[in-house]
Amino acid sequence: MPNTFALIENLSIVINTALKVVSLGAFWLGMCIGATLPICVWFIVNKRYKKSKITLNIPFGLGNIVYDASDQDRVLAWKMYVQLKTRKAALLFDETHDIISQVYDSLHEIFPLTRDILSECCPHYLETQKSISDFVLRVLNDGIRPHLTQWHPLFRTWWERALISAENLEKAPQDLQREFPQYQDLVADLKKMNNELIKYAEDLVDIVQTKPGLVKAKIRAVQIVPEQPI
Repeated sequence: MPNTFALIENLSIVINTALKVVSLGAFWLGMCIGATLPICVWFIVNKRYKKSKITLNIPFGLGNIVYDASDQDRVLAWKMYVQLKTRKAALLFDETHDIISQVYDSLHEIFPLTRDILSECCPHYLETQKSISDFVLRVLNDGIRPHLTQWHPLFRTWWERALISAENLEKAPQDLQREFPQYQDLVADLKKMNNELIKYAEDLVDIVQTKPGLVKAKIRAVQIVPEQPI
């Protein structure tokens, strides 16, 4: 019997020692996981958004922008490029066939489409780095909007009245719009903006084609102006 009690006592000591070893091992395992988890998360995020520095001249003479283009930037740039190249806004105005009111409708549609595309970005992506959103929003607010503000209300008011005038009912819209008192000035400014949007589309393609780790620069001779708040 004494030997039995001694055996049980020794077995109890072994079990307690084993439990302490397991607990200690679990503790250090948890410490290791806790220490390495942030590193793993950082690695995954940065691997997902592989970066490459790109320098672009913003259209409309709005200066240069330099930032690290990520995979997310390339996806968004491609979506913006497709939208631009499939609408009248990014094509040179054709005075023989194009209708100004339709071009303005196309320009206005770019704003909600851009909001929809940018809304697809996760907030973390926009908060942690300068992104294509800076480039896109400057083109919208400091490039397209000033032209629309200057010409669209003026032309639209005249256009709607001219369309319902009895003397204009038989006129082709392309002929009728030429009677706008400031037609030449409007079209000259419109074509200038079209050319800048064509450059904008080319810049978007450059972002799409930028490879991770590649320093890509595209510099045009433009007047550098201070950045205005968006």
